[in-house]
Amino acid sequence: MRDVMAPKIKSMASICLTLVMLAGAGVLCRPVSAQIQTPSSTHNASSFPRKLRVGVFVFNNFEPIDVWGFIQAFSIARYIGTGYDSPPPYPFEIVFITNETNPRIQGAMPKPVKSYNGPWVAPDFFRDDALGQPIDVLMIPGGAGTRDLLMSSDPVTEDLVAWVRAMDKRVSIMTSVCTGAAILARSGVLDGQPAATNHQAFAWVTSFGPRVMWDNVSRWVDAGHYVTSAGTSAGTDMAFHLVERLQGRAVAEAAVRATEYDWHRDPQQPIFYPQQADVQTSGR
Repeated sequence: MRDVMAPKIKSMASICLTLVMLAGAGVLCRPVSAQIQTPSSTHNASSFPRKLRVGVFVFNNFEPIDVWGFIQAFSIARYIGTGYDSPPPYPFEIVFITNETNPRIQGAMPKPVKSYNGPWVAPDFFRDDALGQPIDVLMIPGGAGTRDLLMSSDPVTEDLVAWVRAMDKRVSIMTSVCTGAAILARSGVLDGQPAATNHQAFAWVTSFGPRVMWDNVSRWVDAGHYVTSAGTSAGTDMAFHLVERLQGRAVAEAAVRATEYDWHRDPQQPIFYPQQADVQTSGR
């Protein structure tokens, strides 16, 4: 009996030794994506597609997830052949643009901007200075602050509308999340274009764009130059779609896996909620 078991014991011991060696090398605890990607210090900017700059417009009381969910898709994206811990270059650069204009005082810096019941952000550029910056994608988020921007009776709204129209001519893609589409619609740039917005605020947003071909079903709509999403988390799904469109499917899928995000790749795929009692809310 002892002779019969000896080969099996030796085989098991060999397997255990191999597992210990692999664990010591860190192979067993690495994410699958990390095993596929092989970071290299020899890469430089010329080795990859051009890095793209994503500008995010921020204003008082913007919706936090509209911004953070959206930018996460771009910030975690990596070129093929590199990993999360790899040094630059990266596929995307994200910059924040404040609604504040430059006072033209020496040393002036944009003031921090407060999100709606969330954290502050430190903008990189004044709104008017952004016109001179190389920006490929401009995103306008939604939130309670959009109502303040659009319901203003002073020239603030008209100045914003003029800026949106000017930026529209400078960027490759103009995009919005949630009620940010109301700002695009008010500016007239979406006229004749299919677009999406927050489903709960659909009536309010669409009142700013009677000539827009509104979609009340899709989580996002890609109309080429204009890419718009429905509410909040739909913006994150749209963002991964933009990563795929701009840097390729493999880059997008690796980014999704790195975030452990359940990406709804099909904008027509409905979101189902469990049966529940109605909770009184005031809407957005």
